[in-house]
Amino acid sequence: MKSLSECIGQQLQWVHPHLLKSEYELRAGDELLASIYSKGVFSSLVYVETADGNWMIERKGLHQTMRILHPDTGTELATSKREGSDQATLVFPDGREYRWQRTSFWHDEWIWLNNEGIPLLHVKGWSHIQLEPAAQGLPELALLIALGWFLHKQKEKEAATIAATVPTVMS
Repeated sequence: MKSLSECIGQQLQWVHPHLLKSEYELRAGDELLASIYSKGVFSSLVYVETADGNWMIERKGLHQTMRILHPDTGTELATSKREGSDQATLVFPDGREYRWQRTSFWHDEWIWLNNEGIPLLHVKGWSHIQLEPAAQGLPELALLIALGWFLHKQKEKEAATIAATVPTVMS
């Protein structure tokens, strides 16, 4: 796999290569950059593999908190706390923070910002990623991309649950 920091300025896209499997791949053209998968339908763990590192993302409680874990030891590396449905904060033990937020009410567009409010990457829909120059050399870049995918998928699942629940409640 190629490092994500080598892909600044390239068109990156998440794909779902096997429709019957819970596996997704981030690609720059034909180049594989990352893969995300879960090992079971009811698993609370999502596994992330990249050239820049590997992690497990664990959902806690009502999915408002996620823990980023080392895949071999289970050691907590960072936490992410959702704030409503349109924001989240990724926090590392040393105090570094990154903010995930929706950038458009009308369009499915999201952004990761650093502590200074500088954009690092944009996500359009769940699949199209645009890396900003400020992301160059950022050690957490691969994790931000993977966690952005995860947060977006959680929002999609919640919307589907609401859409399925509302007709039942209304009848």
